[in-house]
Amino acid sequence: MDRSPRVLPASARRVVAEGNLGYLEGARWHRGALWFSDMTRRKVCRMVPGRQVEDVADVPGVPSGLGFAPDGTPMVVSLGDGRLLGVKDDELEELADLAPVAFHPNDMAVDREGRAYVGPQGYEFGSDPIGVGLIICHPDGRIETGGEDLIFPNGIVISGDGRTLVVAESFRAPRSRLTAFDVVDGGALVNQRVFAEFGSPDIESVDGIAIDSEGAIWAGFPWIGEFRRVREGGEITDIIRIEPDKTVYPDGGAFAVDSVLGGPDLHTLYLLISDTNPERLVNGFDATGRIEAIDVEVPGLPD
Repeated sequence: MDRSPRVLPASARRVVAEGNLGYLEGARWHRGALWFSDMTRRKVCRMVPGRQVEDVADVPGVPSGLGFAPDGTPMVVSLGDGRLLGVKDDELEELADLAPVAFHPNDMAVDREGRAYVGPQGYEFGSDPIGVGLIICHPDGRIETGGEDLIFPNGIVISGDGRTLVVAESFRAPRSRLTAFDVVDGGALVNQRVFAEFGSPDIESVDGIAIDSEGAIWAGFPWIGEFRRVREGGEITDIIRIEPDKTVYPDGGAFAVDSVLGGPDLHTLYLLISDTNPERLVNGFDATGRIEAIDVEVPGLPD
């Protein structure tokens, strides 16, 4: 039986947003709209399919991971000043100060009880990587850690039944990987294990991830401009290859950053893509972003 991954044709994709967009992260589907962070412009954004992107909130500290409280309140990680914020009536409210326990908190997933699982970068680029745990922010204000020795925990997702959490370890050497946990009552993380491994983080660094209704992961690989659908154990079933827009940055690439499943029937995979290069990226997230969409067979999870 041929188990080679399918390469989905570029003709199946469509551009749904472009123009005044920068480096895009934190893709989430919520109540009929795509939400994401524009790190270049320091905005939390929202897009209803068929409409223009709207800016929801300014986050001076650079917005990153997004999630939603049980009452629908948007939650965003402010990377630069290490805070977890709520967006209420277009204003920002501090929910937790993460700076004392997390160096450069980044991506996030929020469960149905309102617990926020946040991945801290853990170390400065250029220095030796430091293994860290995820930060768990409970609705009552308690802050705990979960897991250990995670190297640059990045994209984070939670399964439909709330019992499995998967996190991307972007710069785990010698191979980047996805790491899974069981989530027990009360939100603690146990049974840390490898979900899938890839190649060298210098080439196959894994970034943002999305989860579908079968528990497979759509993962972005920014350095090579690919999105891959991966099952637990490492089988790759589908590949989407993104070509850079050389009219934007002639020496740059198409960074396949993040994705999420949404749309009316949850069969639309939204792809967050940024044309940039490493030098521009570290210089204030200098990038030109766009959002593409493609219809896929396995749907996402209801919000």
